[in-house]
Amino acid sequence: MSTRRVFLAIGAALPLAARAQQSGYPTKPIRLIVPYSTGGIVDNFARPFAQQMTEQLGQSMVVENRAGASGMVGAALVAAAPPDGYTLLCTTSSHYLTPLLTKNPSHDPVKEFTPIVLAARAPVVVVVHSSLPVHNLTELVALSKRTPQGLDYVTAGTGTQQHLTGEMIALRTQAKLVHVAYKGGSQALTDLVGGRINVGILGLSTVLPFIQAGKLRALAVTDSRRSEYYPDIPTFAESGIRDLVMPDTSVILLGPAGLPAPVVQRLDTEARKALNTSVVRAALKAAGYEGKPVPASEYSQLAGKIHAMYQRMTTEVNLKID
Repeated sequence: MSTRRVFLAIGAALPLAARAQQSGYPTKPIRLIVPYSTGGIVDNFARPFAQQMTEQLGQSMVVENRAGASGMVGAALVAAAPPDGYTLLCTTSSHYLTPLLTKNPSHDPVKEFTPIVLAARAPVVVVVHSSLPVHNLTELVALSKRTPQGLDYVTAGTGTQQHLTGEMIALRTQAKLVHVAYKGGSQALTDLVGGRINVGILGLSTVLPFIQAGKLRALAVTDSRRSEYYPDIPTFAESGIRDLVMPDTSVILLGPAGLPAPVVQRLDTEARKALNTSVVRAALKAAGYEGKPVPASEYSQLAGKIHAMYQRMTTEVNLKID
């Protein structure tokens, strides 16, 4: 074989990630857009993740919180960004839900984004203030029916999966639950812990310290299986709501549509490497996340399925946010 053919063969065999690295990517800081407020389910994940990615990539990955419109403000910013790998979105699977609830969505959650990696499961949990005399989901539903005005509940925002979960619980059980809208999980959590509102459907990472301190009581996780770190919290099926299966709540990493394959592969590889470092794994465990990443090739197929599930549910409950 000629020297030229040898070099061609070697070039063809180079992984896409290596090609991206050889091309110089990244050569400048990367913006990691978090479309929710600080201290919430996504922000708690993004900061230790970005710090580790900074070390691995040799360029800063900077978290920017762009809250608003239940995550759509930050998502629209990324959808409109150049597909060069320098503006990325870190969000939850609610990304595929919220545009379904608006009359004129600013973006298409599937067509205008490039899936990079499904980074971690981020269980959502139904909690109550410790003063509320209920200890499981069945008792909560019963109390809501006995309360003339129903029970208020908080989530991280209108149009999130947490909000849809509350509406689905009400539909399946005829519970009298009234959603109180917040722009992010932080203020919702403040009012919940303070006892101004007694029920919350929030990320486990957000409420975990208050569960451990005895200020909040966990009733059920919304995912299809128990948290591997906190297996004492039952699922909906185990709590008596057997016909309600929500999509697992996940933290995902996306880029604008048209992101070059070598850049996707580099980010996918480095993200999964970061999630397996002892530092990030410890941070995830402490916050209640389960770091079991799904690579871009598999996540691309899963994204469409999640979107379809949300379409069916939003039609069933007739949920709209504008």
